[in-house]
Amino acid sequence: MSGDRAVIIEGSSFGPPEVLTARWEDLPTPAAGEVRVRNEWAGVNFIDVLQRRGELGGSVPYRLGLEGAGIVDAVGSDVSDFSPGDRVAYIGGGLGAYSSARNVSVQRVIRLRSSVDTRTAASVLFKGLTADYLVHRLRKIERGDVVVVQAAAGGVGTLLTPLLKSIGARVVGTVGSDEKVKYAADLGCDAVVNYRKESVSGVVRDFTGGLGANIVFDSIGRDTVQDSLKAVGRFGLLVSYGWASGDCDPVAFGQLREQGSIFVTRPTVSHYVERRSDLEVGCERVFDCLEEGVYKAQIDAEIPIVDAASAHRRIESRRSSGSIILKV
Repeated sequence: MSGDRAVIIEGSSFGPPEVLTARWEDLPTPAAGEVRVRNEWAGVNFIDVLQRRGELGGSVPYRLGLEGAGIVDAVGSDVSDFSPGDRVAYIGGGLGAYSSARNVSVQRVIRLRSSVDTRTAASVLFKGLTADYLVHRLRKIERGDVVVVQAAAGGVGTLLTPLLKSIGARVVGTVGSDEKVKYAADLGCDAVVNYRKESVSGVVRDFTGGLGANIVFDSIGRDTVQDSLKAVGRFGLLVSYGWASGDCDPVAFGQLREQGSIFVTRPTVSHYVERRSDLEVGCERVFDCLEEGVYKAQIDAEIPIVDAASAHRRIESRRSSGSIILKV
């Protein structure tokens, strides 16, 4: 066979991991404003699973993958900032990172520092940018603030926790199994709770002498959001930035008042890196964190791209700790 390999949904509908199909295709020459990236690694994120299930809309055939890393091997006619041979990573610019090569807008492509390999970039960039905006752009976090990280052993949590510790926050991490308790503690959590067995809000209230948390970061969604809300202290903030267990039910405004004039927000990373300048600044901070040892790539599994279905099964099982990446 010739051409490039791509994993897509091309059957009759969305559905279980088995709908993912690897096929050969020929890529066109990069258009103006594009570069062709020969992927070495692709990142796997829970949003990929939601898209595969059809929960975010769309129609088949459907491509997957928001982030990848590799080598530029062709550029559009007007591209001067990148050249063949450049080591790069990208986030966004359309779906299609589950592939051996793809054309990407230069607006979404970042040149890698010499200290960051493509494997690390694919495992960290999307999740690191998420941790970056949560810590640096939502609300100022003061030294000593109590911050709850739901799913502390997850892909974002493994970066968010040490980043919070680096600025002096006290972190209560939650995990979904007893096996992950030590893992989260080793990341730097001051306290760890299995949210499937204990009340997170109860542990947080005990930890804070009844005051509650300054911020709760919740990526789990429906299963945990009400307990997360109860963990927030006066003037505190609940950040619901993911929905691994399903989207959240509506929150009553009266509850926000009664609990202490608290705030709730539902952000997404795409808004925080929509402008090229914001993407560049965020990536530089991610690369700084890697170089300075604030955090490192926590890779749970490397799976061949043609077996992307196995990567989806693993992330859906909730057994993984850290990130899952696809080897091209």
